[in-house]
Formats: sequence, structure tokens, C-alpha cells
Amino acid sequence: MAPYRIHNIRFYNLEPKSVTCLSHEPKTEKLALARSDNTIEIWNVRCAPFVECTIAGHAENSVESILWIGTRLFSTGLDGAVVEYDLTTLGIKYEITVIGGAAWCMDVNHENTYLAVGTEDGYINIFSVQQDKLIHNRIFDKQIGRILCIKWDNTGEMIYTGSPDTIRVWNVVSGHAIHKMVTTRTKVRKATIIWCLAVTDDNVIISGDSQGFLCFWDPHMGVLIESHESHTADILSVTLSYEKNMVYCAGVDPVVRSFSKVVLKSSGKSQWVKGIERRLHIHDVRALVEANGKLYSAGVDGYLAVSSYPPKNLVKYPPLLQSPYATICPKSRCILLRYTNYLELWRLGTITKDPPELIGNSMLHQLDEEPIKLLQLKTKGDESIISYAINKNSKTIAYSTDTHIRVFNFDVVEGDAQLTLRNDTDLSMNRIQKMLFSTNGKLFATINNDGKENTVTLFKVYKLSLNLIGSFQTTKESIRNVSLVCFSPDNRYLVLADRESIIATYFIGEGITPESIKAWKLPKYSCPPTAMAVQKDTLNLVIVYSDHKIVEYNIPNRQYTEFSKNFLSRLPKQWWARPFPVTNILFDPSNENIIIMQDDSSIYVINKTGEVPEKEAKIPKRENGEVTEDSNSLSSSQSQFAFQIVKKYKHLVYLNWLNNEELVAIEVNPTSLSEKLPPTLKQKVFGI
Repeated sequence: MAPYRIHNIRFYNLEPKSVTCLSHEPKTEKLALARSDNTIEIWNVRCAPFVECTIAGHAENSVESILWIGTRLFSTGLDGAVVEYDLTTLGIKYEITVIGGAAWCMDVNHENTYLAVGTEDGYINIFSVQQDKLIHNRIFDKQIGRILCIKWDNTGEMIYTGSPDTIRVWNVVSGHAIHKMVTTRTKVRKATIIWCLAVTDDNVIISGDSQGFLCFWDPHMGVLIESHESHTADILSVTLSYEKNMVYCAGVDPVVRSFSKVVLKSSGKSQWVKGIERRLHIHDVRALVEANGKLYSAGVDGYLAVSSYPPKNLVKYPPLLQSPYATICPKSRCILLRYTNYLELWRLGTITKDPPELIGNSMLHQLDEEPIKLLQLKTKGDESIISYAINKNSKTIAYSTDTHIRVFNFDVVEGDAQLTLRNDTDLSMNRIQKMLFSTNGKLFATINNDGKENTVTLFKVYKLSLNLIGSFQTTKESIRNVSLVCFSPDNRYLVLADRESIIATYFIGEGITPESIKAWKLPKYSCPPTAMAVQKDTLNLVIVYSDHKIVEYNIPNRQYTEFSKNFLSRLPKQWWARPFPVTNILFDPSNENIIIMQDDSSIYVINKTGEVPEKEAKIPKRENGEVTEDSNSLSSSQSQFAFQIVKKYKHLVYLNWLNNEELVAIEVNPTSLSEKLPPTLKQKVFGI
């Protein structure tokens, strides 16, 4: 692999959004994660966890609780409504108002037939869960004080609620409270708030409160069984393991503590005993979920932590947006950075002709010109950006939100940036889920799903307009929820992949008409793809799946390559155990045998002509290719290894070619994320 220089971009300044709640769906192994800006992320956690899709947040909505009922997703919040989401269109399917003001919590019975919602005014709303809607069934007696947490028992005959100073047991048939259990106060005038509840397999109530106590209650007698002062501050979340024999709790005091259920030999009675404790987060932990032996935790810092014990393991996924984060414009040396509700266009610096300075094993190049921010483009009404695109010369910029689409002409004339809104395009849609320009910038494609069918629309790009060519549906190929899309470098093929692991290739040719488009599907794999790209000269499609399987498929011949059959099945075990999914694939422009991949923390290089590693062997690291402040040599010699790591990063979000000699790498510094967070809980340390 020839030497290249890398631009390390560290001015991508994302603001972390805290996590408010989590919900896991065991059959599909999906994890719903809601953030403070009301955005909902759907994570696929079957293999390496990754964000499968994102439901854009709206300022007028609120998400205080989120819940799977089968494969259907619901939420409720301070706007006083229960919302069901359409996971195909990634929008709100419908919403139904609750009685009693703002809603804080909800839970569904074990048969998934009734939904209970607790409100600010002390009402419990019961909804009947129908096949395609919710029907308001009844409300229970009004209680004094807000209902902050709610749980059904295992029989479906009782409901447990938590409020300031009180835990109540409700009879579902009568709608009356049959027990009122009062907590103790450490301060007379300060209420003890019950923040969270859990229910064991024998219907014992577990509560976490604002005094840091984890309590166990008997719902039949209405008495306290046992109490543990587990934390020094509020317990905000409690969850049980799948076997119901382990309890995890955490909160403002972010230490995650566990309690195990043991049976005493002397009396034969069960008791909860404190187990291990782990500091998985620095800030408040607001949500805990246990599934398949893994504990998912999240909170104010925005990170999703996945931990297990034994063996002791921890992986933290950063609070970033769903890919793509950026798009390179090689012709104008610009890069477009995506934020939640605005875009930034930067012109990259140029490297001086002076010889580079040697620092350690790296070559540090000075810049003749520093990067310049040319444009900040905000959305109308500060709506979240769903999709965006920019062509290779940065002259045309497009983005879509839930309610509108904007296409702009951009240019820099005599040092002044000029942005004009296009009104003469053939875009008749109100929302676009995916959009992209072809490699040569002459085609513009949009992909949308109205809930019934997936539509791909193609446009011809002119200097000042987008002209409609035609559109086609992907129904025959069973493509519904598109997650990945790419053009081939010769612009003759369009490849689509959906969330159900179906990948289809469309031949669109040169004289493009809907009738001339031909399509075929690739063999379906059990895991969804996380990255794919087409090589320029060979037209080989390289796909990486969430379990790290790599395949190479030749598009013109419609078959897997010999390399894919012989080498990629012999990857080292270390590769299969990687916790982060591959998010991007690119190729060496001067060597068709080189494949470059990236994940959150590393850059990997596959050399098709290199030595095949043993399965038990560790992936070798390249010592003389370390990235420096602005640019460096990625490699200094042809490698003898077929698979290796060339660079380690913290949070690498984007990697692409600026030209045949320069790469652009965008890294988000974890320190820049933590600096934007509120202060942590102050605790006294011995001797300080």
C-alpha cells in the first residue's frame, strides 16, 4: 500500500444528548433508546450493536417512557398522549390523549392486551391494545400526587404504582387501591420520591427512591420485607435479570449495584444479598435493561454502555448521530458536516511544499491554509435533519426534514459565500428518507417509503435545476426499509440494502427510463449489513454485516468472487469478537487489491495478495503509520499481512479520499463531549 497523507478533522463539535429511557424487544433483539431532544434510536443488538434507524424528535413532543408491545413501539410523555410509531416511515402512526394531564410512565401486562399509563394528576389510564390501534378502556380512582412509575404484576390482576412517599397496590377489576405503603422520610419536610419499580416472579415489589434505598415490598400484606441503603443519592432505575434472580440499580449516584436472590438454609426463606458494583458511567444513570446476559445502561452522558459479568466486560457506544455524519466534495476540497438541525460546509486546508517534520514515527505536515467554515445552513423551525446530500463540487446542497425539503445552489464569488434556494426543481415530495448524488454528480436519487411501498426516484442534475427522470418501486425485490444505499463509480448500478438483510442491485444504465431498469437480489444473510461500497475498476461490491462477516460480490458477473470464498471465511477470531460494527468501506485508488474499513476506534486494511493469517493469530498493528495532528503517511511499505490495523482512534466517524494522495478522517474527541455535560454528583473521598 502506497504512502498517503491524512487530514485529521477535530472541529466536528457534536453536543451529546442525554438518554431518558430504554426498552428491549427480545424476539427481534431491538433496543429502543429515547434522548432528551425526543429523538428515538432503534438499535439492533443481535450482534455488534448499531443504530438501525432514527425517529426524529420534535420540540412539541415529549418522551418520558418508551415501550415495546410485541414489535410495535409506543411512547408517552408530558404532552399527555400515548404515541405509536410507524417503524417503516419512521414517523408517528397515531396518538391518543390520556386523562389526567402529563403522563410520566406506562407498562403493559404479560399478555400484551392492556396498557396502563400513570399521569401527573394521579390517574391510571387503561388502554385496550388492538391489532392496529389503542382503545381507551377506563380510568382508576384518582389518587393524591403524581404517578411517577407503574408496573403490572405477573397475573395481570394487580397494578403497582410509585408516587412521592407512597407505593400503591391497585385491583384491576375494581379500579380501587387495596394497599397504600408509606415510605420513611429522613427530613420531615422533604418527600421520599419513588422513582422506579420492578416486579419479581413471585410478585414482590422492588422500589428505588430519592433517599438511595432499594426496598422490597409484599403486595399481598402491604408491608416492607427488607430495605438496603445501596446508594448515596436518588435511585432512578431498577431492572431484573431474565431469570429474575438478580436486581440492578443505579441513579444520580452512578454506581451500578447488583443484588442476588439467595435461599437461607436455616429458614428456607429467600433474601436479597448485595453483589458486585461497577462504575460504568460518571454522570446520572437514568435507564437500565438486562437482556441475554448483558446489561444495557444509559443516562446523562449519552453513552450506551453494554456490560457483563462474568466475564467482566464493558463497551461504551458514544452519543453520535446515525451515519452518514459527513460528505466529502473532492472537486472543491470541501466537506459537509451534519448536525441535528443544521449543516456546516468547510473548505479544507492545503499542505505546504516544505518537507514534513518527523515526530516519533509520524510525519507532521504544516498547512499553507487553515480550514475555513464557508457556510452554516440551519433548518426551518430547527427541525431535525432526516437526510441530506451534496454534489462533488459543493454547488448543490439538499436536505430533508419531516415536513419539508430544501435544495440550494451554493458558490463562493470573490470571497463571498452565496446561497440561493432552488424553486424550479421537480421534487414534489414533502419528506425524503434517503438521498444521494452519483459519483460524477450528474444523477440525484431519493428513496422513500409511504408505508405501503418503497419508491426510488431519479433526477438529472443540471447547473441550476433537478429534472425528474422517473421512478420505480422495489416491491418485487421485497426491499421495504432501506438502510444503506450507494452508486457504483461508473453510475450504472444502484445498490440498496434494507433492515431485513435484503440487498438488491439495480442496473440503471445510461439512457435511464423506468422500463430499462433491471434488478436482482443477493443471497440473504441472517444479519443486517452495516456498510457496503463498490470498487471502481472491478465493480466488486464489498459488504460487511453486523456480525463482522465480509463478502465480495462482482456485480457484472452476479456472483461472489474467489477471494470472498477463499479468504474472508478464514478471518482471525479477534476480528469476529470486535464490539464495534464496520461503518464505512473504501478502496485504495492505486491498488485494487487493497480494501480499507473503519469502525469507531480503528482503521483496518485487507490486502488480497498478503499472507493469510491463522485464525488464532492476533491482527497485526502497523507501527510506522501513526496519524499526527494534521496529516501523515498511512503506510510506508507494502505489507506482507493480508489483514491488519493501521491506526487507532477514539471516536472515528468518517474516513474518505479527498484525492488520490490525501485522506480525510473525522474524529470526535471524548473530552469535547464530556465538557458539555452538567456537573457530576460530588462525593466525599477518604483523606480528601
